[in-house]
Amino acid sequence: MKQFMLARIVAIAALTLVQPAQAAAPSQEQIAQFKQLPKAQQQALAAQYGINLNEINQSVNSEKVTNPKVVTARSVDDAVVTEVDKGLASSTGIKSDGDAKQQGKKARVLKPFGYELFAGSPSTFAPATDVPVPSEYVIGPGDTIKVQLFGKEYKNYELSVDRNGAITMPETGPLQVVGMSFTEFKNFINQQIEQKVIGAKANVTMGDLRSIRIFVLGEAYKPGAYTVSSLSSITHALFVSGGITEVGSLRNIQLKRKGKVVTTFDLYDLLLKGDTSNDTNLLPGDVVFIPPVGPTVGIDGEVKRPAIYELNGQSKVEDVINLAGGLLTTAYPKASKIERLRNDGTRTVLDIDLSKAQNGKTKLKEGDVLRVYSVLDEMENIVRLEGHVHRPGSFAYKAGMKVLDIVPSITDLRANPDLEYGIIVREEPHIRTLSAMQFSLKQAFLNPESAANITLQPRDRVYVFSADGGRQLNWLLDRLKAQARLDEPAKTVSIAGHVRYSGEYPLTENMQVKDLIKAAFDLKLETDLDYALLKRKNFAQNITDFKVLRLNQVEDLAEQLQPQDKLYVFSINGERESMFADLIGEIKSQTNKQNQQKLVTIAGQVRFPGTYPLAENMVMADLVAAAGGFTESSYMVTANLSRFKTNLTDSSEFELISVDLDQNTLNNYQLAPRDTVSIQRIPEWRDHETVTLMGEFKFPGTYAINKGETLAELIKRAGGFSDKAFLDATIFTRTYLKQKEQALLNEAEKKLRRELIASQINAGEMSNADSVLGLLSQLEATEASGRMIIDKAQLTNVEASVKLRGGDTLIVPQINQAVSIIGEVYAPTAQIYNKSMSVGDYIDAAGGFNQLAESSDVYVIKANGRVVSNTGWFSNAMNIEPGDTIVVPTNVDPVPALTIWKEVTSIIYQSTVAIAAVAAL
Repeated sequence: MKQFMLARIVAIAALTLVQPAQAAAPSQEQIAQFKQLPKAQQQALAAQYGINLNEINQSVNSEKVTNPKVVTARSVDDAVVTEVDKGLASSTGIKSDGDAKQQGKKARVLKPFGYELFAGSPSTFAPATDVPVPSEYVIGPGDTIKVQLFGKEYKNYELSVDRNGAITMPETGPLQVVGMSFTEFKNFINQQIEQKVIGAKANVTMGDLRSIRIFVLGEAYKPGAYTVSSLSSITHALFVSGGITEVGSLRNIQLKRKGKVVTTFDLYDLLLKGDTSNDTNLLPGDVVFIPPVGPTVGIDGEVKRPAIYELNGQSKVEDVINLAGGLLTTAYPKASKIERLRNDGTRTVLDIDLSKAQNGKTKLKEGDVLRVYSVLDEMENIVRLEGHVHRPGSFAYKAGMKVLDIVPSITDLRANPDLEYGIIVREEPHIRTLSAMQFSLKQAFLNPESAANITLQPRDRVYVFSADGGRQLNWLLDRLKAQARLDEPAKTVSIAGHVRYSGEYPLTENMQVKDLIKAAFDLKLETDLDYALLKRKNFAQNITDFKVLRLNQVEDLAEQLQPQDKLYVFSINGERESMFADLIGEIKSQTNKQNQQKLVTIAGQVRFPGTYPLAENMVMADLVAAAGGFTESSYMVTANLSRFKTNLTDSSEFELISVDLDQNTLNNYQLAPRDTVSIQRIPEWRDHETVTLMGEFKFPGTYAINKGETLAELIKRAGGFSDKAFLDATIFTRTYLKQKEQALLNEAEKKLRRELIASQINAGEMSNADSVLGLLSQLEATEASGRMIIDKAQLTNVEASVKLRGGDTLIVPQINQAVSIIGEVYAPTAQIYNKSMSVGDYIDAAGGFNQLAESSDVYVIKANGRVVSNTGWFSNAMNIEPGDTIVVPTNVDPVPALTIWKEVTSIIYQSTVAIAAVAAL
């Protein structure tokens, strides 16, 4: 007995370590017999034979039915077309949906229908225990049955059906139950208990159900043998095998039993109707076979489920539409197509009107694609209101409808609308081309019965704009350009320059210059009204013509615009050269033997001298207006005109012409290509020039000077010097000297930057970098002063004094008792003058030389600005005076390329002294 039980225990333990899909489960009868032994006997047997009872129990328990996740979902991504999908798409003639693109919809690739249902990656199988056992369930070997006796006796039995199909209870003995349905079995047990146990009744339930071994073969995701619950059906088998591959049939799944097909299952019944009547339960040894997919067709467009469908005797158009869920409400069945692959390998398209019932009977062939198109997005007999309004949208068109019917009040507009410019986009009904009409809401509100309240037509679009933003008409401009033809240029115009919203606008019916200005939301302040330029393309000759307009003239504002016109508007004070740069290049590129260069030039005493386009019938007054008018200093008697004359064959010459500048001549003298006009300056004309006196004067300030006036004369006019004036330290600066010094500083900075780049490229010279950066720092912080050294005598002696120029500045500081030490010392500072101290003493007082100092090149800037070198200083004890500045320059030996540094250093420190003097005022 012990050996027998040990063998049973070992067999159970061994079997529990085998994968359920690879071996049969241990006998339920063996498990039941072992569990019926007293617990003490179980423990004794396990201890005697060295068996771990816990492990055995765990192994036995692992055979019990649980409900873990045994299939991992695998994604069937619509955005990814597998090789199989490509094959199906090819077989159905489906490529990218070009017709969908034509309707403005995103193209897609159709996918086969239904394959996502069972898509998964099986790992193992554990049958479900939380489902009720159906009454027709057939009892078989391996099932566990629970019998509870109550009444006269109370007992619980857990019985296993053995291999012979029997169960054994002490009260009844062996009972043959195999093949009974669950209902028959319950009735049978109750009958046996009533007969053999007087006064007792039985409650019968199913315990652990047996597992069965089945096969899933063919086009399964993971074909093979599977151990499944005895309650499993065909769909369960598909689920545990991971579903059907994209080349497997969904409509002809076969259940084979003992080599014969006992039933077929159409998954479309389950997917489309929820019908499980053919989802047959499986028996041990059953084979679920998935053959290759049958004939397929595609349906795309306005259906509920566009996809590739497998045919199963349903080859009519109406059948396929039903498979796809029917047509959408947006479908337009009259314009449907069948794309078909012919026997010769070429493709063809068949038109089909699905609104006719008989056409629904049309048979489809394998590879056909049925496309159902949508109704058009455009609505007829409506007008649309868009833009800067509270309630944009569509309105039903009524005969005689006008603008104020859809914008009845200004309260319908959002804040700050543009009431002067609106656009009506109108579609030509027969050819679908667009045109634009301009209207004024302001005039319509003021005069509802006038033509300003434009009568609308079906499909009109009315646009109202904001006064604070752009026009946002790019879509319309693009359409107008797309409509252009060789003999009909795009109906657009442009405006550039001194307007609120420059840019491109639609050319409206009878559009004038004033209308284009309104479209750009009017002119800005300080617009030059005497000169505007209209650029016009001559399409016949492929050249550009120009016309001068005066925006303060009614007839010019009424100039009728033509396609591709461009209006240039200028500011009174703005330069014009940048706006004309592209125009001049365009004119030059059009120049040839038949078309002379239409440019004229004006130089001299005008506000904006330069080169300008030669406009049609352009006269001298137009060119002067283009240049901004005469300056104050212009000589208004005559002008010089240079004219280039050629016969365009073998000769040319310049002709010099003197042109009177009276108003009649200006308005009538016509210009020719390449003319150059020079406006002279009034003889002896002088611009207003001033000189500034700062510091210790009785009346410092800025003074206008006369021609030839000297510094001494100006000082006398300013009341002379104050009592605190330090005349030995005067600083006199001149503008042109400042410009010259600044140019020298800029050149030095460029050289230093090149030196810095070179030191970074050449690793061996990196030691120069710190010196160069230090010098650059000094240069960037320095602004040239333009100081010119003058003697004290030149301040009072008229004969010896300097003749003044505009922009000169004279600074006279207060008496200064300090000596400044600047440059490469540790503590640049100022020391109270001490006649006993030498240059070296002052440098020591400033901390001495630092590591960047050039100690052998120290110099002194005297109070009057003169520079004294250091020759013999330390040996001869040079005399230092109040107001002097001792300069310790930078050692530039590490920077050999900077040969001008000494001169630059003088400028830097002279500027430093001048700045200090001004700051002390």
